[in-house]
Amino acid sequence: MLTEKEHQLLELLKRNPYSSQQELAEQLQLSRPSIANLISGLTKAGIIKGRAYVLAESRPVIVFGGMNIDRKMVVKQDLVFQTSNPVTSYQTAGGVARNIAENLGRLGHDVKLMSAAGYDLEYEFLFEKTHEWVDLNHCLRSDQERTGAYTAILDHEGEMQLALADMEIYRLLDAEWVMNQEKVFRSAGLVIIDLNIEQLAVAAILQQCSRFSVPVAIVPVSAPKMKNLPEGKVQADWIFCNKGEAELVTGISLTTDEDRIAAHQALRDKGFLHTVITEGERGFSYLEQGKLHWMEALKPSEVKDVTGAGDSFVAATLHTWIETQDIHLALQAGRMNATKTLESSYTVRPELSATQLQNELEELQ
Repeated sequence: MLTEKEHQLLELLKRNPYSSQQELAEQLQLSRPSIANLISGLTKAGIIKGRAYVLAESRPVIVFGGMNIDRKMVVKQDLVFQTSNPVTSYQTAGGVARNIAENLGRLGHDVKLMSAAGYDLEYEFLFEKTHEWVDLNHCLRSDQERTGAYTAILDHEGEMQLALADMEIYRLLDAEWVMNQEKVFRSAGLVIIDLNIEQLAVAAILQQCSRFSVPVAIVPVSAPKMKNLPEGKVQADWIFCNKGEAELVTGISLTTDEDRIAAHQALRDKGFLHTVITEGERGFSYLEQGKLHWMEALKPSEVKDVTGAGDSFVAATLHTWIETQDIHLALQAGRMNATKTLESSYTVRPELSATQLQNELEELQ
């Protein structure tokens, strides 16, 4: 006997056998992986025959980097150091790579996360929060290390005052492990790297992307992690830096537009095709055809939590770039997703979908 959702799915397929899985997911208010499972079951039962029901799916996005427990402590009053502060605490699924991957999954992409985790309760929590949107089957597991953990102390306005990161497990994501992932690189449509991964492993990822002609984007994570960016020339399509990270890697203090142009050009000279430098609530700059462009940040109705906003910016930018190849439009989408994430208490906002993001962009215009 068919379930109600299976009946609804069959009705949609009768109307349009060429619907994509993402279109079906949005119409039935399910995730794309859930639609894939329903279709698989109906195919095995002989109810669906052939593959006319769905357009060819895009090649997967592969995301390398961190998958952590995010523990957040919000101070109820003004933060006072060297003493006890009353807080409200909670934990969420986090990690730059994981956050970007979940955003992209919610936006309808087939996403594989290449990370590391222990055999512990932290991983079980992360799996429960992530697996609906992201394929975790390629993650390295270790019984010798604990799953990564990040603890942030936020003031009562939601701004981070201090953060602590236990990322020792990512040492296991070394160059040898990367070179054993050839099958993953062969099928990839885009590779994203967060710099929680050591330098030699990043170099190996870039080598494999070059070998298989896969576009690649790099997300530094933090200024100290810039050391994991390979020395010399790199071959990559995107880099997303904040002001401090850009100043560190280029050696240029960003004060004037001339400084910004010089910093972007230095990143171009290092081998990046598209360079984005964010400057917090002011906005961000990018270089296109030798001309500096500045995009003002949108003002959120309120800031509930800054965690995850940068990751949502990267994800929506790359999502729209994949779809349109329009850099200006892609960055507008990134800006919108970041703003909506700031207004949410979630690291990845649960209402996110490709349709939702498109509607938000149309409302802005």
